[in-house]
Amino acid sequence: MTKRQKFLSALGRFFKNVFTKNIPLKIIALVFALLLWGYVLSEVKPKYVKRVYDVEITLQNEDRLRQKGWVVVDSETHSTDVDVEASIDRHSMIDASRVKCYVDLEKIPISDQDPDRKTVRLDVSTSIPEYAALKSVTVEQIDLTIERTWTGEEMVATVRTENALPAIVQVGNSFPEYFECIPPKRVTIPALSGLKSDIDRISRAEVKIDLSTFENADLSTLPGTYALTLPVEFFDINGEQIDSASTRDVKVTVKDIEIRRYKEVPLELGDVVADGLNTDLYEYECALAGGSDQTIRIYGDSTDLLKVSAIKTEQIVLNHEEGEETLTVGLEIPSGVKTDKKESVTVKTTVRKRAADELEFEVPITYSGLANGLKMLDQPETVTVRVSGLVDAMEALNTRWFTASVDLRGCKEGANEVPVSIACKGVNLHLEEYRVVESDDGDAKVLITFVGRDGMTYLIELPQKTVTINMQAIETAG
Repeated sequence: MTKRQKFLSALGRFFKNVFTKNIPLKIIALVFALLLWGYVLSEVKPKYVKRVYDVEITLQNEDRLRQKGWVVVDSETHSTDVDVEASIDRHSMIDASRVKCYVDLEKIPISDQDPDRKTVRLDVSTSIPEYAALKSVTVEQIDLTIERTWTGEEMVATVRTENALPAIVQVGNSFPEYFECIPPKRVTIPALSGLKSDIDRISRAEVKIDLSTFENADLSTLPGTYALTLPVEFFDINGEQIDSASTRDVKVTVKDIEIRRYKEVPLELGDVVADGLNTDLYEYECALAGGSDQTIRIYGDSTDLLKVSAIKTEQIVLNHEEGEETLTVGLEIPSGVKTDKKESVTVKTTVRKRAADELEFEVPITYSGLANGLKMLDQPETVTVRVSGLVDAMEALNTRWFTASVDLRGCKEGANEVPVSIACKGVNLHLEEYRVVESDDGDAKVLITFVGRDGMTYLIELPQKTVTINMQAIETAG
């Protein structure tokens, strides 16, 4: 047997004797040791160090710092490990809830000469239970960044709209109606308070009105004036939106948001007065030229809008014969509606001479009112009538429209000059003007202007305004 084998054999016999011999004695020794250890714990109470991990370092007196016009802008959460000494029976009571670490912000030195943003180093203070003793703290100081707060001045935000209001379906042949929103152009925002760096960055502010929020509204009640509380968006000089604690969740009430009903109708030129034209007006036409608004937007309630199919200008005065002319004229606005042009509009007109024609024909004369005891010796059977007008009007002319009449009441024996009356029977014409004109040879002629409801104009000329009627008394049997 080698020496190594002899050693291992002897070691085995030793341990066998330890665990197999004198077992009662060994149990008594163990019990005695436990009792001795219990006595030591209860009477002597030895102290040991315990480490508490990840104790959060809190900030104290933030309100005091804010009163001085500063706030902490660090986003990092600081923590530390704390070693405390306590008796062994107290160790189970010590944890992160009983150990507090903090920094006192009131100890930060502040002066008017400080920059708007600065970093300060503060000591970490520790609070522990009274039955323990502080041994060490792994983080004894922390660096904090603070920034100056500021209250700016009132500013003006631009108000704009986005999306669209609900449309109105066209009914029949009427012009379709729509809604439009007329918000105030600007709204005043109260002074903001927050980080001075954020407020100094603000270049402009904007408020958006989302028109799609009115989609489910009752269309009959939609027109009106509204006030909405809306968020404000702030932008820097580069147009980038500023999203910070100072600008976030800022709202303002926008009043006098007007939603109104409208439709667009044609713009028509009103009556034209020719100043300096060498011939009668009806031989010229005046139309809207390129560059003029061809439609007018009108506003009102549904009933008033339904009545209006066009907006006419007021009377237009032309100062030349033919060509283009830019004029500012008023509008004939029906009651109950408004327009987007207020009271006047600037239009470009084109004036050109139109082709005209004339026709001469005889109209039979009808006599009436012959007094008893008189008879006519001779009487004209017809009167000559000349009618002139635009070609399209003359093509629609019917000579049978016209009748001539002579009223013989008041005639006496002998020669009588009796007026001739011209009328248009059974047609949609109305008398616009009747005037007597002296010709160059001293004779008088009658000019009558008729205008049809379709706008066609006719100038009727009577070469004579009277006829000569010779009267004779009727002989009676003696």
